[in-house]
Amino acid sequence: MMLMESAIQPANASNLISLLPKNDYPQIAWTVDDGCSTESLESHIQLAIDYDLRFTFFVYSAMSPWKNQAEFLRPLVDSGQIQLANHSHTHRDLTTLSPTEIKKDLMKCHSFLEKNYGVDARPYFRAPYGALNSKVIKAAADIGYTRPVTWSSSLVDTPSQSSGRLLYHASNGFKDRNIVLSHANNLSIPKNIDALLGVINDRNLSLVTLNDVF
Repeated sequence: MMLMESAIQPANASNLISLLPKNDYPQIAWTVDDGCSTESLESHIQLAIDYDLRFTFFVYSAMSPWKNQAEFLRPLVDSGQIQLANHSHTHRDLTTLSPTEIKKDLMKCHSFLEKNYGVDARPYFRAPYGALNSKVIKAAADIGYTRPVTWSSSLVDTPSQSSGRLLYHASNGFKDRNIVLSHANNLSIPKNIDALLGVINDRNLSLVTLNDVF
């Protein structure tokens, strides 16, 4: 399943993260959303192991791959190589929910991550579809999720995306300080990993998690 997303940045969201802080060395945060496909999530974990990659996964916790891949993923989470952050439990547009419903949805994901990975994902969350407003930001902050995270660029990794277009988006998006969005929903990224890493390596970019830099 591929969920098309567009970042909506509300006014006065001073804690919102859409870029990395300035650093002496060029770096990007490669963030991976959803996890709807066991094959894709397993492949992303294997890529992290094989290429020593650092990812931030935004977990859609109702999806079963997060549970059936927990044993495989947990050592990378424990070491800090992969960071897990909150992407809600049901992937609904949070702006359409009441504050109580927003908190419930985020806390179900929070509890899942604590139970299965021993992780307190606060303060980072990514609203499904990037849909944010003051109601969502306040409700999330009330339960400790004070840093909403959007993205600077997307790989637009739909199942039908050609390798050429994927690399086009990578060329535009893999730039210093960017937060890059992709998804663990299909095999577009694993099938093109050598070319994608070629762009990163040619530009001397380091991959960092949010915890590494904030």
